[in-house]
Amino acid sequence: MKRNISLYTILLLTVIQFLSTSATAQNRIHESERIYLHTHKNTYLAGESVLFKMYCINSVSQKPSSLSKIAYLELINEEGYAVAQDEIILQNGMGEGGFLISKQLATGNYAINAYTYWMNSCSPEFNSVTPIFVFNNQVVSEKLQGNLHSKNTNAFFSLKNSNNPILLSADSVQKEKSISIHSSVEDLDRLIRFSIFNAKNSPIATEPLHFQIASNQGIEIDQKFQFNQNKWEFVLPKKEIKSSNFSVCIKNSEGKIITQSAVHLTTDKRNLFFERAPMHISTNEKVNIQLNKNDFTKENETIYLSASISLKEAFPTSPSIINYFNLYSDFGASMNVYFNQIGKIPNQNWISKGELESLWLHSKPSYPATSEQYPEEEAYVLKGQIKNQENKEVIVNKSVFLSKIGEYADLNTIKSNKNGEFFFLLPLQKGLHDISIQLNNDDMEECTIQLKEKFKGTGFAPVPWKKSDLTTNQIEFLKKRYQDLKIREIYKQKIYTETIDSSLHRATSNFFGKAYSSIKIDNYIRLDSLEEYFHEFISPVKIKYRNKKTYMNVFSPEQTVLMKQAPLILYDGLLISNPRIILDKNPSEIDKIEIVPFEYYFGSAHFYGIIHVISKNKDCKIEKLPKNTERYYLPLFTDNWHLTQQTETNAPFIPDFRTDLLWEPNIRLSENQNSNLQFTTSDVKGEYELRMEGISESGEPIVVRQSIFVE
Repeated sequence: MKRNISLYTILLLTVIQFLSTSATAQNRIHESERIYLHTHKNTYLAGESVLFKMYCINSVSQKPSSLSKIAYLELINEEGYAVAQDEIILQNGMGEGGFLISKQLATGNYAINAYTYWMNSCSPEFNSVTPIFVFNNQVVSEKLQGNLHSKNTNAFFSLKNSNNPILLSADSVQKEKSISIHSSVEDLDRLIRFSIFNAKNSPIATEPLHFQIASNQGIEIDQKFQFNQNKWEFVLPKKEIKSSNFSVCIKNSEGKIITQSAVHLTTDKRNLFFERAPMHISTNEKVNIQLNKNDFTKENETIYLSASISLKEAFPTSPSIINYFNLYSDFGASMNVYFNQIGKIPNQNWISKGELESLWLHSKPSYPATSEQYPEEEAYVLKGQIKNQENKEVIVNKSVFLSKIGEYADLNTIKSNKNGEFFFLLPLQKGLHDISIQLNNDDMEECTIQLKEKFKGTGFAPVPWKKSDLTTNQIEFLKKRYQDLKIREIYKQKIYTETIDSSLHRATSNFFGKAYSSIKIDNYIRLDSLEEYFHEFISPVKIKYRNKKTYMNVFSPEQTVLMKQAPLILYDGLLISNPRIILDKNPSEIDKIEIVPFEYYFGSAHFYGIIHVISKNKDCKIEKLPKNTERYYLPLFTDNWHLTQQTETNAPFIPDFRTDLLWEPNIRLSENQNSNLQFTTSDVKGEYELRMEGISESGEPIVVRQSIFVE
């Protein structure tokens, strides 16, 4: 009788086979994603923690994405390198977490890059970039470093008066082009006039040109024209533009872009902004703020929010989720370098003159899944490559096994592809995953196994910082924050709490189901060696000795023959090709032995019986791993940080110097579910700010602001 693999394994191998094939007609198409990151504040002292909520959005429907189940986050310094990393489980497109800012980081600007593997592999410009400022009184550097991805050569002009720039960099002036685009809004904000000038009498002005307006809806206007006295104008109703952000370009007769500009109109209706009346409260007062879904929308839908209350900062705040939807997401990560400039521009229409490129001109609404780009839909995708240790050549079309170490034999297998790559799925379980990866089921070929790193290690860098950038108000704010921090340290007042999930994730069932026979060693008389137990009590297994080597074979009771081929031998889930590794174990270390005395098909593998020896500790302790094996203690989603709501102290007369009063990342409002924000003020007086952001089921971005005066 030949046993087939279980239905669960068939489904698992189907997913893996899909991942390992190249792009074909059978590949699934998935819509692209983007992430908005809400941090509990924007200015941090070294040693504090960044707390955040992720909103992963489907870029087509604009609703929370149900595709990716894992997101990755990296804190990028001015040189473009990651100085902190974190991975987050996403549920219904949302996830929350935190990470520590090292006390070794220098004062300066940093950028939090957030992405899913799907985003990063097919549309990296969608990667979220959130700027923050870190102050370290011990490490202050005035170095003005270049960075990997930041360029700042843009100028922004108000459409009310296109002759005067709002902000203009020196680079933009030096690189003025012969043909330029100007724009203005006229007739009580109802018409847009585009004026094209040939300032340097360029010869190209004598040939027919194309004027194009393109948005994420496609090309909306394509007008052929020629200059008349080095000028040409085009007027259209503002309401005819389908997007609040669009690109205007001039092309020659061959379709080559001569010049282009980006235009932003403040006409987008994706906006649920609420400003609550200021609140005046006392120090050390318990406060309760009630939240009701009907205060935000009358629609019958659920709202998801995250909220923070911190001392109001003297630094520019990062873009809200409304600004992200209406502006930043259309221009991708490249918009990050203009954060300070855009923040200084009033809420008005503007045109750029530095060829600010729009994300939707280079990306697609959907992409096919391949072995190089794929979403992590239901599990953590473990990707690696296997090579011959001697000649470094990739090992192609060979069975690779993943085993989970423990009491149960949870085995997965796949054949390496033409690049020597393999893919396995790990469950979304927090903790340590004790696994091994092995080539074939013998010990003949030495190999190197390398797992693919999910984090990029580099990213979109922030605008470089100079000490002279700090204003007087900002210096005073930082000085006061630093003093409060030192006092908290003296009194050992804990503000941030770290939780580490170090539990060991084990399998809960055997891949082969229930064993045909099983013996528990302690139920039998004590023998001197494990070999004796096999000889005396495990009749289906025959041990033979030839040329100073030991061999095991399994007798099939259904076929009534001794199968000549070697069986699958496992020790605490690990594949073992040399039986002596097990037989030399002291019987007192062994809990039980399980036998499956049948031929067993498992994916592309064919086993002639299965022998599984389980130790009492279930930890697979062996002196040396087989040459074809690598073992990993893989930590997944183990670390998180939380805000302490109230200072814990046994001395009530000691002042409370907290300036972060609340962080609540998981607020859910519906017709039948309201919520309350509860917090206690500290002894630090001043103006605090409630910053609440989120999204509705229909994809409507929501922002709430409220000033709270502690007096």
